[in-house]
Amino acid sequence: MSSINAISSEKLARLIGTHRAPVLIDVRTDEDFAADPRFIPASIRRDHRSVSQWAEAFVARAATVICQRGGKLSEGTAAWLRHNRAPADILEGGYEAWTQAGGALVAETKLPPRNEDGRTIWVTRARPKVDRIACP
Repeated sequence: MSSINAISSEKLARLIGTHRAPVLIDVRTDEDFAADPRFIPASIRRDHRSVSQWAEAFVARAATVICQRGGKLSEGTAAWLRHNRAPADILEGGYEAWTQAGGALVAETKLPPRNEDGRTIWVTRARPKVDRIACP
């Protein structure tokens, strides 16, 4: 049975990469992540046990919380985020449902390292030329 605050894998897949995409917060346990160290594209890992420390960063930002099976870890974390004024949903069926639906995944080893704020650093030219970006 789906929850009122749940989003299906199919709907989430259509939102990823658009301006309407929610922030994806992966709260799988270390054991679950070690068994399959891949991410749903654009997701960030956070520890569900310390949600009180990082919840403020998501105030007024739509979020979808992902755990292994879409159960108590994501439900509890999403409830805490909603309590802190973040419209938060869970991924229905969790990471397992996403992989069974054939959703895109990114290996942890393919991602650049993140800084202390969880951001990646991108390097580009100071003044890129248009012909090098858009024109073959």
